[in-house]
Amino acid sequence: MSTYGIDLGTTYSCIARLDSNGNPEVIRNNEDDSNTVASVVFFENANNVVVGQAAKENVETDGDRVVQFVKREIGKRDSRTYEFDGKTYTPVEISALILTRLKNLVEAQGGTIEDVVITVPAYFGLEERSATRQAGELAGLHVLSLINEPTAAALSYCARQFQEDRTILVYDLGGGTFDVTVVKMSMAQNDAGNDVQKITVLATGGDDRLGGKDWDDRLYNYILHACCDENGLTPEEIEAETRQDIRSKVEEAKRKLSKKQSAKVRIDVNGSRTEIVVTRKDFENMTGDIVAKAMNFVDATLEKVPAEAIDTVLLVGGSTYMPMIKNAVEAKFPGKVQQHDPDQAVAKGAAIYASMLVEEVGALSDGEETSTGESSHAEQLTSKFTVEDQTPRSFGPGVVDTTGAKHKYVLENFIKIGEKMPAVFTKTYYPLEDNQERVLLRAFENRSTDDTLIPCVDEDGNPQATDPAHYVKLLGELVVNLPPNTSRDTPIKVTFKVDASGVHVEAVNTKTNETFETFLRTESDIDVERSAVHQLRISSD
Repeated sequence: MSTYGIDLGTTYSCIARLDSNGNPEVIRNNEDDSNTVASVVFFENANNVVVGQAAKENVETDGDRVVQFVKREIGKRDSRTYEFDGKTYTPVEISALILTRLKNLVEAQGGTIEDVVITVPAYFGLEERSATRQAGELAGLHVLSLINEPTAAALSYCARQFQEDRTILVYDLGGGTFDVTVVKMSMAQNDAGNDVQKITVLATGGDDRLGGKDWDDRLYNYILHACCDENGLTPEEIEAETRQDIRSKVEEAKRKLSKKQSAKVRIDVNGSRTEIVVTRKDFENMTGDIVAKAMNFVDATLEKVPAEAIDTVLLVGGSTYMPMIKNAVEAKFPGKVQQHDPDQAVAKGAAIYASMLVEEVGALSDGEETSTGESSHAEQLTSKFTVEDQTPRSFGPGVVDTTGAKHKYVLENFIKIGEKMPAVFTKTYYPLEDNQERVLLRAFENRSTDDTLIPCVDEDGNPQATDPAHYVKLLGELVVNLPPNTSRDTPIKVTFKVDASGVHVEAVNTKTNETFETFLRTESDIDVERSAVHQLRISSD
């Protein structure tokens, strides 16, 4: 098949498809003898860029030419850029190189990629999602859609061992991101009247900057300071090559501590061989606060769905191999915890979802059967499911509130975080003045569930690109041109539609039926207009 699911991870990435029997399978990385590709890029020179384990091995010797953990930067407005050999790379471009490596894995084994679904953390906002899609397109992939990583993992689990009417908490701790999502699995009828297994997302929480890297950093600092103590040095006196050597051995030590009670780490410090013994207890003590932080997100999610309603807890993501994670989750949900294909479940679920989308398109286009007159194994599998996900943020326009004694610029939350996707909301507004030539409709996202937010403007009343109090972000703007002599009582019908691909904003002048629309899915610099006469207002009074 030419349809694939991609888990674009912070530390490792994975690509999967459905085999001829309709079962999800991961594409083997024969070069690294692994089922994953390290999400690491090494810029050896202007003519050679290396991606994967070979790139990771250069962290020790050429760390300044290696890029890691770029997923934590993608789509962030404060993200850094990288310059090598006179060329500047953005996080989107770095991610595209990783996706290209996955694409090459398939092609090296005689396959072709036509359509893909890429996974993202459930807590990613529009800009992070848009940047991820852009990276896929830059890699030459046709991105059908994005799917939240916990939802993909639940879909993979559902395909293997579905149990009717089960409420499942997915604890997804990857290399750089953490999601906790509660899903309901039940039977339902699809549009064709057939019984299907339905996955409904009930609640989502997490942090897109919390993951295994945080545990690695603590272990690195522990070993670094132990080396200093052994050799009578300060951290500043440890050479860069030694630091890189420690960094390269941290992941191996962490893996050993998941299986053994202690791990030995041998480091060459200024020509002297130093052996550091790290016990599992040491590791758990130095990272206990990070475990607690992750569990706080679980508790926050359980405010929406009570713990007693949870039937099963799935541990997903490579970082859940750490015993301290299993123990913390088991203490919260005794007897309910399962570790489900931690490294591959997300990619496999994405592959199932990709095939579902292709099947839907095929059914809409011609409804043809296979050459044998029967559906393929893959179709038999994907036709069993339907997925109902949630909006990752709240969305709405910025408008002028003229209902009070003093006009104020406000954000009206049309669509609240956690609503069923696709989510659609429409409201009518009006020009601020008579004879306006145009109005400027601004679209915002935020993490608040309030109907209206005030703190999205500066002291002069101008809208801000970001607001840390409610994580308000200005996503983009839509210019609506008005005909001459437009009165201030002219209704402008504004519609927001949010789905996994982005935010669609539409404005209709109901007197002329002229429609203006934009699809916000790519990050861009926004030139914020200062003049208040370009705004829309709430009331017709």
